[in-house]
Amino acid sequence: MSKKNEYNTIEKLAIIQELKAGQSSRMEVAKIHNISVTTLVKWRHRYELYGIEGLEHKNFKNIFWPASKSGPKRGGLPLLFS
Repeated sequence: MSKKNEYNTIEKLAIIQELKAGQSSRMEVAKIHNISVTTLVKWRHRYELYGIEGLEHKNFKNIFWPASKSGPKRGGLPLLFS
């Protein structure tokens, strides 16, 4: 999508719950909220892994992959435990 939207944590959660309700496809939900399907899937994935904190506006490369300045290398796993 060409327009960049900023959604807060509660709005992201509401969108994910709309998707989970199963009444609309990923594409339909994304189109309604003017976001890409990729963004929608990322939000859902982060919510499933990290809960509500996963939806907060943060730089995920620096939070979940602290050992690397530029994020994980291809095929790398996030560093969750020290």
